[in-house]
Parts: sequence; C-alpha cells; structure tokens
Amino acid sequence: MAKQSELEELEALFHCHKDMVFKTAYLILGDTQEAENVLQEVFIKVYRAGDTFRPEKGGFNTWLHRITVNQCISKCRKKHLPFFSLDERLEEGDFDPPGAPSQLPEELLIKQEESERIQRAMKSLDRKHRAVLTLRYFDDLSYDEIAQVLKIPLGTVKSRLNTAIKALRKELTP
Repeated sequence: MAKQSELEELEALFHCHKDMVFKTAYLILGDTQEAENVLQEVFIKVYRAGDTFRPEKGGFNTWLHRITVNQCISKCRKKHLPFFSLDERLEEGDFDPPGAPSQLPEELLIKQEESERIQRAMKSLDRKHRAVLTLRYFDDLSYDEIAQVLKIPLGTVKSRLNTAIKALRKELTP
C-alpha cells in the first residue's frame, strides 16, 4: 500500500511534467488517445521504478524523457503502429498537440510562411542532424541530455548541431 506522502509526491511530479510527457508521446505516436495512454503508463512506471533513478547518470527530465520514448517504442511494437514521421510533421507544420491555444489569422499566416521556409531547410538535412535540432529546439534538451538520449558523445552532439545550424543558415539566407 502506497503511503500518502508518496502519492502526493507522484501527483506533484505528474502535474509538473505531464505536458512534456504528453507532447513527446504525441510527436512520436501522432495520436492523442495513444499519447494519453502513454502519459498514464509513464507515470505508473515512474511510481513503480522510482528507486531506479540515478541522479549521477543524468537529470530527472532526461530519465523521464527516456522512459517516455521507450514506452512509445514499446507501444508501437505491441500494436505494430508506424513511428510518426518527422517529415510528415514538418510538412503539416504541426508540432503542437490538439487543443493548443489558437492565434489570429494574420499571426497564423506569418507562422505558416516561416514554418514552410524552415521545413524546406530542415528537409535538406540528413536524419542525424535533424534529430539533434529537434531535440534541442523542439524538446529544449541540453547538450548533455541529447547525448544521453541519442547515446552519442557530447562532442558529436555539438558538432552535429553546429553543422546543422550552418546548413540551415545557408538554406535560409536569401
């Protein structure tokens, strides 16, 4: 039986991190219902495996991010769901889950035009450079967290990000 203090701590963690877990699951799975299922499953795993968190191996957000990604991969394998294509998300210009605040039509038009330019530029990159950019600028992960998630050296993260940014600048400069 769980102690009241453990449940309160889990509830606080849930409220603090639910948006990040849901958005990551939604971007990977491309389905709101499946993302909600993953959200619940992730926090059940956090509760059951909380004692496996090792701060010396990385931050809590990195650990939670890894659990979320692994749960999404597991769900795709069980249901034989295709992974959600980053290319499709770029084409749609849709990186926010349904229910995100709407904007004025003028703002949407400007955002859409900028998004299309960035989409074209990102499509010119290979997958490894797009992955680093996505984790850094869409998921706001630190260099260390990206290295842990992708299981590559920190220097490789920095090099790929530098190369990707230079390539984007070249593509986006008139």
